[in-house]
Amino acid sequence: MIAVLPFYNIQVLEYTNFLYWSFVIVAAIILGLVTFFTYRYTTKYKAKSPKDKPQNGSLNHKFEAFALITSFLITVFFMFFTVQSMKEIQTIPDDPKPDIIITGHQWWWEAEYPNSKVITSNEVHIPAGKKVLLALNSADVIHSWWVPELGRKIDMIPGMTNYMWMYAEKPGEYLGTCSEFCGMQHARMRIRVIADDEANFKKWQEEQLEPVITEGSALFEKGRNLFEQKTCTNCHAINGTSYNENIGPNLTHFASRKRFLGDFKEVNATNLRAWLHDPQKVKEGAKMPNFILSDQELNALVEYIIHLK
Repeated sequence: MIAVLPFYNIQVLEYTNFLYWSFVIVAAIILGLVTFFTYRYTTKYKAKSPKDKPQNGSLNHKFEAFALITSFLITVFFMFFTVQSMKEIQTIPDDPKPDIIITGHQWWWEAEYPNSKVITSNEVHIPAGKKVLLALNSADVIHSWWVPELGRKIDMIPGMTNYMWMYAEKPGEYLGTCSEFCGMQHARMRIRVIADDEANFKKWQEEQLEPVITEGSALFEKGRNLFEQKTCTNCHAINGTSYNENIGPNLTHFASRKRFLGDFKEVNATNLRAWLHDPQKVKEGAKMPNFILSDQELNALVEYIIHLK
C-alpha cells in the first residue's frame, strides 16, 4: 500500500508505478483464469462427433454472483486509488512559482528558468533529488510532454498553462518524447532531460549565463556578419547580444549541447552544415527556410555557430 504524501513531498512515480503494476498483476490473473476456463470447458464439452448435439447445462447463479461482485470490487479498488493518485499528483500550490517553463514549438522545446534567467532549447537540465515544478504551454499546436522515467505526461495547449511535478531520484539522462500528434515531424520531437547533482547543476546554470564568444577568426567574424545579413536574427535569440527573438530555438551556448533539432541530430560541424545547406532534406516540414548558401557562406556560418559555447 502506498503512503498518502502531502504535495510538498510527493513522489509522482510512487503512485503511477503502484497503479501500473497493480493493473498488470490483476490483468495477468484474469488472463490466466480466462485461458484456463476456456480450455477446461472447451475440452470438457467437446462433441464426440459432428452429429452430436451440444448439451444444455443448468445456470450457476452462485458463480455468476461471485464473478459480478469480484468485478465490482476490482473496479472500485482501481477507481479509488486512481482518484487518490490523481489528487496527489495534481496538487499544485494556489500561486505556483515554476522552476522551469517549458514551451512546445513545432518541433522543438524551449526551457526557461525564471529564477536564474537561463533560457535554452531542447536539452533540459534539472537538479537530481529535488522535486521540480514545471509550467507547460504551447506556442502553436497541442503538444504533450512525456518523460516516462520522471513522471506522468501532460498536454500543452495553446493559450493555457498546465503544471506538473518532475523528479529524478539520481543523476543521469532521461529520454522522452512529445506524445500528442503535432504535425509532420511529431516523431522527431524528442526530449532529453539531464539530471545533475547539485554542484553540477549550479555550474551548468552559471555557464549558461556567461556571455557568448563575440570575437574569433576571420571566418568566425564573417559568419557572425552573415548571421545578421541572412536575417537569422529574426528568429533566433543569443543571450548577451541584441538578438532576442524566440521564433526558432535559442542559440546561446548552442555548441555546449549534445543534440539539436528536437534531440534528433548530434551537435557537430557536419550535421550543422547539412542542416544549414538544406533544412527540408534533414527535417522535412521544419520552419527553417533554405537560404541557398554558397560553400563559403556555409563554412563561415558553421564556424560561428559551432563556437557558441
